[in-house]
Amino acid sequence: MRYRTKVTVLTGEKEYGPGMVLPEDISSADLAFLKGKGFVEPVDMESSSGINWGEDDPAETDYELSGFDEREPDALKSPEEIRKIRAKKDVFNYAASLGLELGQDYEENSLKELQEKVINFQEESLSEDFSNGAVEA
Repeated sequence: MRYRTKVTVLTGEKEYGPGMVLPEDISSADLAFLKGKGFVEPVDMESSSGINWGEDDPAETDYELSGFDEREPDALKSPEEIRKIRAKKDVFNYAASLGLELGQDYEENSLKELQEKVINFQEESLSEDFSNGAVEA
């Protein structure tokens, strides 16, 4: 089955804009992620023989969704929001959603230390990753 994008998707070295059909060889993990987020829709290949693969389909260009980045969580928290978290486990879970490993012994750190680690990681590692609006799958 093939899938049409609802957002801009970067996979490998190729970019697929909204309304474009993804290739059959897209990885199953990437496809599962895109489907899970609702960023693709199935395409009935028999009834869509007029589709130009890899080119915009004018009937599908009115989406108002923006691109996404699988490395970006649904919403980054500001440093103030991170400092308002009152449970170490919640800081740990948020850090994990960013890809930051605090380790199994994270509870040995103070809440403030965990918050600062997350804030620093977010500022240093992620700030430049989120400057573009496309996804790299």
